[in-house]
Amino acid sequence: MRKALLFAPMLMLLLTACGGGGEKVDPAVELQAQYAALESAVMEADVVCHYPDEVRTYTLLCAYTPAESTVTVLAPANLSGISATVAGGKLQLSYEDISLDAGGYSAAAISPVAALPRLMAAAGSGYITEQGEETLGERSCLRLACDLPDDVGTVYATWFDQETLLPLRSEITVDGTTVFEVTWNRFEVTARQEDDASQPEEAESPAQTPEDAPEDAPAEGQPENPEDAPAETWTEAEEAAAYAEAEE
Repeated sequence: MRKALLFAPMLMLLLTACGGGGEKVDPAVELQAQYAALESAVMEADVVCHYPDEVRTYTLLCAYTPAESTVTVLAPANLSGISATVAGGKLQLSYEDISLDAGGYSAAAISPVAALPRLMAAAGSGYITEQGEETLGERSCLRLACDLPDDVGTVYATWFDQETLLPLRSEITVDGTTVFEVTWNRFEVTARQEDDASQPEEAESPAQTPEDAPEDAPAEGQPENPEDAPAETWTEAEEAAAYAEAEE
């Protein structure tokens, strides 16, 4: 799976740093470095919104880039198909051929469609206020709580699977009150910045991405495209199991 291969360099770096007499690496800092290197990703999540008088649940599909993200509502059915562009603190809603500028959002009133891009921003560049190891279901996780300079009083917390680095759960709180609860159903990295410090140099390393692979011909019997090779460490079934275990 491409998403697993793209995060593999970080896992190799952490394993190297934790063993031997090398300098110990802070896993939270290294995890943030990996998410800061994301250029694009596709993600799907269930978002529970806690409003003063009611609780609403949405299923959202997000095509993420650091500069601009497009979020589409998949559920509930009466809102399915509505999408929004999130860029620079502004929202622009779209439905079929209609587009509406929805203005900005404040820290105390983040729109549900902005929740996933803001969590990614916090994962990649937020100031870490808390970190620790916790368990969701049977998955060992690294929990990071971060804030962003333009969201006073807002804390973005995410539980990352320690084996795969995939997000499993997230919470957004404002002034100590939980506003959003997020259950991640899908997370696929589609592009990332090159990181020479963490990319292995061996031509046949399974941690290389298609973009980083050498131009030399592949060894006999190996597929020409790395994405065609079977994923030995993280399959679709294993990903589904990870999310299922986290929900228990």
